[in-house]
Amino acid sequence: MRIEKDSLGSLPVPDDAYFGIQTVRCAQNYDVTDHTFNELPHVIKAVAEVKMAAALANEEIGALEPEKAKAIVQACQEIIDGKFADQFPVNIWRSHGTGVNMNVNEVIANRANEILTGKKGYDAVHPNTHVNMCQSSNDIYPAAEAIVLYRMIAKTLKSVKYFEDALAEKAKELKDVPRLGRTCMQDAVPMTFGQVFGAWHSLIARNRKRLENLLPEYQETILGATVLGSGMGELPGYNETVYKHLSKVVGFEMKQAKFAEEVIEDSALFDGSQNNDSFIYLMGVLKAIACAGGRIGNDLYVFSSGPRTGIGEIILPSIAPGSSIMPGKINPYMPELLLQIMQQIISHDMMATLTVNESDLDLCSSTCGSFLGAMESLELIDKGFRLVADRCIKGIKVNAEKARQNAEMSTSLATMVSALYGYPTGTKIAHQAWNEGKSCKEVALEEGLIPPKVAEELFDVRKLADRKATIEMFNKFKSLRKID
Repeated sequence: MRIEKDSLGSLPVPDDAYFGIQTVRCAQNYDVTDHTFNELPHVIKAVAEVKMAAALANEEIGALEPEKAKAIVQACQEIIDGKFADQFPVNIWRSHGTGVNMNVNEVIANRANEILTGKKGYDAVHPNTHVNMCQSSNDIYPAAEAIVLYRMIAKTLKSVKYFEDALAEKAKELKDVPRLGRTCMQDAVPMTFGQVFGAWHSLIARNRKRLENLLPEYQETILGATVLGSGMGELPGYNETVYKHLSKVVGFEMKQAKFAEEVIEDSALFDGSQNNDSFIYLMGVLKAIACAGGRIGNDLYVFSSGPRTGIGEIILPSIAPGSSIMPGKINPYMPELLLQIMQQIISHDMMATLTVNESDLDLCSSTCGSFLGAMESLELIDKGFRLVADRCIKGIKVNAEKARQNAEMSTSLATMVSALYGYPTGTKIAHQAWNEGKSCKEVALEEGLIPPKVAEELFDVRKLADRKATIEMFNKFKSLRKID
């Protein structure tokens, strides 16, 4: 063990550790779970990218010696490449970024010293003086959050689109398969399974576009605000230089947050330091996407119920046995997964709401739960929607015979009789069909209301699901219409 000192005293640090005393303190202070930033390499990568951009900017403005800047940049690149992956023991539940910022600062400093001197330590490069130059945890960590969320949103959008495309393909495949529509779980009028999947496709596409509209917000951040927004501690030229380097390092444009209608200079930086309401908007959209998926999952649950005693019109792919005791039972695992994703994301949305209101005065110090929740929500949608598309949506089959039979036997087909002969006549046909266990078509023919050739068209459930075909039929048979 080596002994390190800080403003609070001394502590032992493992000899082989690249982190230092402040990491040890933070790891001890927040030791409430076994989950550490070692599990979040994409967050550590983003922090290291910000550090690299800062070092390059500080070198450019002449604030950091080229030799030290080069060593810091090399150490950052090694972290970005995945080295030192076990050197971030700070718990995920920590103060507002200070713990993980100093953890990364110490790893970079020790590695930079090793590059320059052959040994760990802070003789040549200090974690605060050099690695954290012109920075504060209060602007570094939000910048890293923005980078992480931009990448995760972009990746999640691809998976949502993948799910959306699977629904579109299934809609086209089933466009001519009629079924009985149901409202309030009761018989309604005919439609097609293509229309069902088409509506789901529209639902997912609409919410995907809402998430796409949020993406540019994460290309703006408050890097350069330092502690509260005033930029105290920055050297001349840093703020004008750092974003150029950051954009190049991360591979997409990053820029400082601006408020076009500001009445006080740098209002966006003070605002961004104080408030994290962006998480409410992000989680609101993610909740909408998750609830859309949950709605689809619940409907698939019902459509596939049975197979003998439920609706049983949709046949889900069999991906695993459904019971340890009942042979042959198959459960709707993938629809269940959509529902569970929805439930978890709803809880993260509530966390985002709470954290917005539990910060105070000049710093939004409660973003931990919001950020962790947003990351897990994005990961759940990203992986979950793609999994459901591959293991469920693409393999769905329809029991077309049963679906058609259900549609043809529905008393709701008396709607056609009502349109031609009035509501009382339609009601009479519906009741008679129900009481005698017959179809409305059979009763209408028996009552002599409709000629047989006309009945074949008027009670064709596929045509009744088609808006244009229905209108054409009314035009064709308008002479039969007898309403007083």
